[in-house]
Amino acid sequence: MLSILKNATEGMITYYVGDNPAHISHLKDCKLICKQEFEGLNNVEQIVVDDPQLHFYKLSHNVANKFIFNKNKRYSFGKNCEIHKSAVIGVGVIIGDNVTIGPNTVIYSKTKIGSNTQIGANCTIGTEGMMWVWDNGTKVFLKQLGGVDIGDNCIIGSNSAIVRGSANEMTILDDGVNIAPGCCIGHGTFIGKQTHLANNVSTGGSSYISEYCFIGSSAVVSPGVVIGSSDVTLGSGGVMAKSIEEAGVYVGIPAKLLKKTEGKLRGMPNWRK
Repeated sequence: MLSILKNATEGMITYYVGDNPAHISHLKDCKLICKQEFEGLNNVEQIVVDDPQLHFYKLSHNVANKFIFNKNKRYSFGKNCEIHKSAVIGVGVIIGDNVTIGPNTVIYSKTKIGSNTQIGANCTIGTEGMMWVWDNGTKVFLKQLGGVDIGDNCIIGSNSAIVRGSANEMTILDDGVNIAPGCCIGHGTFIGKQTHLANNVSTGGSSYISEYCFIGSSAVVSPGVVIGSSDVTLGSGGVMAKSIEEAGVYVGIPAKLLKKTEGKLRGMPNWRK
């Protein structure tokens, strides 16, 4: 099984392009594709190649496709669900109670949707993103093999797209997340509970947004960026290009701290009661 580096456990195959042994010290009983030989690893088979990332991406194309749409094979759903007849849902999708799914929405396999969640029209949940590397002038794309996990009491506005995780990672929306229409959520993104994304927000792959945050219209959270504190507001059109750990209001390109958060901000939802 292919794995992203941080999730690699026994029997898995992962890759690393760097040279810092500390980054791979957690590996055990697995295979590592790397550029150089490392000492001190615990029963890790090392496969040394010139371009580990390219080698890993090519391996992903050898994994059988598990994202299937077949009217003769079913997904599971709970009580009192309203699923529009034009929605297309992949084999093995798990849907909780009281879920609403709007017209023309597509939900890929390896997706789990919690109870009391609403998904609007024309959404795509679990789509494949575009991660690629060059191979002598030819793009080699990574086949994304992970999934999507959406919690309870979430709202996903119309025309939004959520990319599934790479390899064995998940894209996760915790309980109570609100996503306004037109948002695009990158692979492996984590969005903490009760966080609200306004219209047309984009998150890059492997980004992290803590709980009780507010991301303004058309804002961007760059790939790999961590918003590590709750109660962060990113103003409309802002670009969070670096990880932060302090609550407050951030604005601009790149986003910078405008003021610290002290209690409820004017015009912001009263999230904690």
